[in-house]
Amino acid sequence: MKIVIPRQVLLVEIERRCPDAECNWKTRVGLTKEEARAYFGFECERCKRHWDDMLTERDVPEWWEELTITDLYAVRAQKDVTGDEPGEVVTRMSESFRHMKDDDETGEDSF
Repeated sequence: MKIVIPRQVLLVEIERRCPDAECNWKTRVGLTKEEARAYFGFECERCKRHWDDMLTERDVPEWWEELTITDLYAVRAQKDVTGDEPGEVVTRMSESFRHMKDDDETGEDSF
């Protein structure tokens, strides 16, 4: 019988300090590429509180371009989206489309 432990390549280890003035504990967080794309905070090892946080280019300088190209922000933005209302870009595009459609129906030139 074999014990198999799945492995993932560690991208980076970041170090954060707990923002609580009474705690101020240093926490190290190891992240794979997938975890780095979805990273939005850390849990303090001492006080066990969760703190919102995000990666910066300074944290992962050699991987920053790859992470931003593969939608580092898009993955995180999906967590915050409620899905009830369309975003600003969708609203603007919808309004432009309606205006274009109205112009076509009245026979005016849409250019």
